[in-house]
Amino acid sequence: MPFNYLLTNLLVDVPAAVGAIFLDEEGEAIDWVTRHNDPFDLKVEGAYHSVFKRRFDLVSKATSSGSLRHYVLRGNSLVSLTHALPDGYYLVLVLDRPGSTGRALYHLRCAADVVARELS
Repeated sequence: MPFNYLLTNLLVDVPAAVGAIFLDEEGEAIDWVTRHNDPFDLKVEGAYHSVFKRRFDLVSKATSSGSLRHYVLRGNSLVSLTHALPDGYYLVLVLDRPGSTGRALYHLRCAADVVARELS
């Protein structure tokens, strides 16, 4: 499946989204879409999430709380939603308004389910 198509649909389904990115466990961008011309900021955001995700995974393992499925980081002007996938892959969806986080999380979860099936 072309991941770009899936990520583009994610931006269509979540109007507040400014970008979506599919990354490997090292934070390398596999595919992405952005409403901006330059994907650099989105790629940097995605790479930082590899650090966050590894730390969260260590805490989850140390506390025996189970695998991390997703997390949300809220800033002053952006919200980043990250969804874990098999084999260390993950999706990041960046929003420019926090008002639609619930809808965005639902659509991110749906997209993650499709990508997870493709990775299997």
